[in-house]
Amino acid sequence: MLMVSTTGKLAPTTEVIVGSEVSGTVEQVMVSYNDRVNRGQVIAAIKPEFYQAEHEQAQAELAKAMAHLNQMQVAERETLREFERIEKLRKNGAASEEEYNVRKASYDTARATTEVGRAAIRAAESQVNLTSYRLKRAVITSPVDGIVLDRRIDVGQTVAATLQAPVMFVLAQDLSQMDLLADVSESDIGYVSPGQPVTFTVNAFRERTFQGLVRQIRNQPHTVGDVVTYTVVISVANNLYLFRPGMPADVSIQIVQEQQATKIANAALRFRPPLPPDLIRQQIAQLTWPTPPESMRVLGGAPTDSQPNAMHIAPPPIEPSKGTLWQYEGGRWKAVPVWTLFTDNRETAVVASGVGEKSAFAVEIGKVDADKNMLKQVIMMSSPKNRKL
Repeated sequence: MLMVSTTGKLAPTTEVIVGSEVSGTVEQVMVSYNDRVNRGQVIAAIKPEFYQAEHEQAQAELAKAMAHLNQMQVAERETLREFERIEKLRKNGAASEEEYNVRKASYDTARATTEVGRAAIRAAESQVNLTSYRLKRAVITSPVDGIVLDRRIDVGQTVAATLQAPVMFVLAQDLSQMDLLADVSESDIGYVSPGQPVTFTVNAFRERTFQGLVRQIRNQPHTVGDVVTYTVVISVANNLYLFRPGMPADVSIQIVQEQQATKIANAALRFRPPLPPDLIRQQIAQLTWPTPPESMRVLGGAPTDSQPNAMHIAPPPIEPSKGTLWQYEGGRWKAVPVWTLFTDNRETAVVASGVGEKSAFAVEIGKVDADKNMLKQVIMMSSPKNRKL
């Protein structure tokens, strides 16, 4: 089994920050920490006197604009009547052309003035709508059904909504389903995919192991020093409400599962016998590797139902690579060709004829114990400074 181990932090699936769009003094706070709230429920209120007066002033300006429009319409009707009278007299030759033009200009001016009055009413109505909106925003309501995680205001506190809305509450929509945000390094992220099973532990319940499922791999990198990590979002069921937001977790993401793989310690693959380098190269060059095994398919590999339209990059299968083990047999070192599959940085899964059987490498290497001098050489040659040819 190939696992990616990392750490993460539990967080609500949806976290909503509730602020205020208007400034003022907090008059009431109806909820506190851990209270359940419903969408549309009043959770706080700002003193509305200023916004109430502003709204009433806007309504008065609207009434004034409507009265002016009525006056303008009366004047327009009067100029229209005079214009129609002069127009009839002109047709009968009883009115001059100049008098007709004067009445026509007066009527056109009255119509234009009436249009200005209508525009003023629209502006006044817009101002009434704006002040009504501000007045309503003095009452803070919950945008979601959820629970109060944080309350940052008290009665009497002044909030100033200038460049950005001040934070008043932090709400979590539903704690029965949470996200585990794990930071996976760029060296391990290549084979992490949505749908992979996850196991994790938290300090509060160290004796228990919990399950999760990879839902999303975010493309935004996080760089700390020279370490680049990517956030992997893991869906976690919290039906018993054991988890709380912010809890750290030790995470293991299952990448590959192979029940019949033979595991060899990585030190055995790095080991080189106490032989001349030229002889070692010659033996390796003469090896014939068996037919390579099939590529190993990575678990998951498809977007989850909760992210059907998310950008998805399917990880490639894990290709086998050539490796070499050494047996000490009949007083001689013998190279054994193997195919390596995957590693957990301690052991590597291998495929080779004879490896893993009772008479094979794992037992044969024990024969070195019979010769203490040879064992000393083996230990010396397997140290990091002597592994390179």
